Amino acid sequence: MARFNLHNKINLILICMLLPLIGLNIYSYSIGNSVSRNEIEKSAQTNLALLIHQLDATTEQLSTFALTLNRDSSVRTFINSTYFQNPYDKYFIVSNLEEKLKLFSSSMNWNNAFTVYAPRLKEKVSNSGSGPFEAGTIDSRLESDWTLHPADSNYGNDSYFLRHFSEPSISPGNPVASYHVITEVSFASSNLVKMLDQFKNGDNINDPLLYRTGFQPITNASPDQTLTNILLSEIHNRNLEASGSMSLQMKGNKYLVNYERSDTLGWYLIDYVPLDEILAPIKKSSQIFFASVGILVLIGFSLSFMIYKNVQAPILKLVNAVRSMMRGDYSTQIRYRPNNEFHFLIQQFNAMAKQIKALIEQEYASKIRLQEATLKQLQSQIDPHFLYNSLNFIRNSVKMGDEDAAVSMSLNLGAYYRNATRLEKPNTPLSEEIALIRNYLEIHKLRKHGMSYETDMPERMERLEIPRLLIQPVVENAIVHGIDHFTKPGLIRIRGEEGEDQFRICIEDNGPGMPKQQIEALNRKISRANNDEQLCGLWNVAQRLKLQHGGHAGVLCEHSELGGLKVTLHWPK
Repeated sequence: MARFNLHNKINLILICMLLPLIGLNIYSYSIGNSVSRNEIEKSAQTNLALLIHQLDATTEQLSTFALTLNRDSSVRTFINSTYFQNPYDKYFIVSNLEEKLKLFSSSMNWNNAFTVYAPRLKEKVSNSGSGPFEAGTIDSRLESDWTLHPADSNYGNDSYFLRHFSEPSISPGNPVASYHVITEVSFASSNLVKMLDQFKNGDNINDPLLYRTGFQPITNASPDQTLTNILLSEIHNRNLEASGSMSLQMKGNKYLVNYERSDTLGWYLIDYVPLDEILAPIKKSSQIFFASVGILVLIGFSLSFMIYKNVQAPILKLVNAVRSMMRGDYSTQIRYRPNNEFHFLIQQFNAMAKQIKALIEQEYASKIRLQEATLKQLQSQIDPHFLYNSLNFIRNSVKMGDEDAAVSMSLNLGAYYRNATRLEKPNTPLSEEIALIRNYLEIHKLRKHGMSYETDMPERMERLEIPRLLIQPVVENAIVHGIDHFTKPGLIRIRGEEGEDQFRICIEDNGPGMPKQQIEALNRKISRANNDEQLCGLWNVAQRLKLQHGGHAGVLCEHSELGGLKVTLHWPK
């Protein structure tokens, strides 16, 4: 892993100093949010519990009075009034009961109604009057629990809650005539709306409503209808407990929703509080802190940049210049001119680099001259052996009286040496080298009847410059060690190949070849830097390629598809 420089270390120290402060603020913000939310939730639950208690107390009071009416002496007298012969007595009993109902109804804060039914008499008495009734009018709505009914003539345009108490107790399916007495108590839903409005206007609750699955919700007089609809759609499919709270995302804001169930009505009192608005002061203080931290970070990084510009930048320039020299770029010069003590140091480095470059150039020139001498020496190692064999062939041909063979040998040998002896230019186009090889192979065809050869060189490669007599030693090895002692007609194939990143010249023969282990051993010997085992031909070719093209060039031996050995000369593009 790369080491930190001075500038990065300063920035790291600055970050390490700020991280605890930021972490502490985030922790403080989280604790503040949690505490505030808990307090808001407790306060809302307390207010909801108070409102539910008031609602339950009032409805329980209405239920208690309705239940006691069934045992009241006035009611008992009323349901037995059929036994009175005097109409005035009956009128007195009804009037007395009606007054009692009016008195209790007016004592309540809610708009309510009490009605006593005598099914056997088919008469009723309520706080609004008395008279006969049809059993079918209450048959369909006889309920032992509080139930919400739509608006009718009882309360004008208001829906209302209704509950019945009877003797004997209400049983589903029993006809109205089977009951001795039925007491009905009801109150308008507007009473609940007023109660919700009182709590909302008293800043105790935000926007309360009463909800029960399957019924239209009862809201305060000025609800946010959009939020109310969203809230109801969110909680519609949820299983609500007796009381609790939840967080909901509505209209892009987060709300805390609290709810409490009424034991008497079975409805849920629900209220929602906008958390973002309530927690805004805490959030603002956190934003002020982060703004302050941002200013400190800006100041800190400004100071860090000044240190970088005046100290780190000159050091980096020097380090990069030294690395360039290590990679072999000895012409490196630093163009940076700081207005501080580093100016003198950079001047001295530039002077030192110039001196090193001059020394390197002198050494490099000496090395080039040494390489040229080595190339000429390598060529001189190749030429004598071939010349001796060729002159020996001419001599034998003359002795045998084969004048045509001697003339052909002389012409090919002359053409061959006309190119081979041009040592003033160590390189030659590949096309000329192939022409020289053809002369060379023609000479051997004269010596060995039945021998043939093939050359296939791409036109693009024929223009390449290669060292002189680079291919000849390989071809000579193929003839001498491959097909010279082969009983079948010998074949030499020479072809050029161009890959994505290198050029290749392949020389193959159809001789007996070599075992795989010997081929691998030969490749290892050719790749060595010295010539201890006197591998003159192939080792010289490999060394000349490496001197010309670097360490990625060389010679590779492998089995040929012709049956003999395949030698590949390769060098990078």
